[in-house]
Amino acid sequence: MNSQSVDTPNVQEQVNKLETTVTQLIAVCKKLSEENSTYKGSNKQLMIERSELQSKNDKVRGQVEAMVHRLKSMDG
Repeated sequence: MNSQSVDTPNVQEQVNKLETTVTQLIAVCKKLSEENSTYKGSNKQLMIERSELQSKNDKVRGQVEAMVHRLKSMDG
C-alpha cells in the first residue's frame, strides 16, 4: 500500500470540512449583510426623525422666545 492511497481519504475529509466551513462563512456573511442593510435603513429613518424633531424644537424655541419678548415689552 503506498502513502498516496492512505492520504487520499484524509485529504478528501479535509476538503469536505473546508467546503463546509466556507459554506457556513458565506451564510454568515449573507446574514450580516442583510442585518447591515436593515440597520442602515433604521439609521436613515432615525436621522430623518431626528432632523424633524430638531426643526420642531427650533420652531417652538422661537415661539417661546417671541412670547418672552412680548411679555417683557408689556412690563416695560
